[in-house]
Amino acid sequence: MTSLSRTNSLSRTLGALVLTAAAALTVAGCSSTASGAPAPSTSASSSPSKGTPKPLPAGESRVAGTVASVSGTQVVVTKKDGSTETLTTDSTTKVDGGPLQQGQRVTAVVKGEQALSVRVAQPRGSSAAPTTTPSS
Repeated sequence: MTSLSRTNSLSRTLGALVLTAAAALTVAGCSSTASGAPAPSTSASSSPSKGTPKPLPAGESRVAGTVASVSGTQVVVTKKDGSTETLTTDSTTKVDGGPLQQGQRVTAVVKGEQALSVRVAQPRGSSAAPTTTPSS
């Protein structure tokens, strides 16, 4: 056998091995998907990360800032840019984190001027649950 025919034979053998390996990987990938195992994902997760707010329905928006005043059914919020927004609350407004008071940091979901929900931010360094001191 000449060296040229050995090279051609070797090339065909390597080509066949590469095709066999590619076919095996394809079959392995299909069988893991067919068996119910989740296919590996190369895209970002569709669920929002912890610090990312989820999208709101049409017509709703968020207002974040510091409570400037609370009067009856009116809450005035001073936003980061210095502008103020007056929100209306009623018995259907969900308030998380305690009663609304001047000076609190809040994030509200609003539709028009109606506050649908208001979340009071916990002061930094404090836990979500109040701590108690044992009595003697």
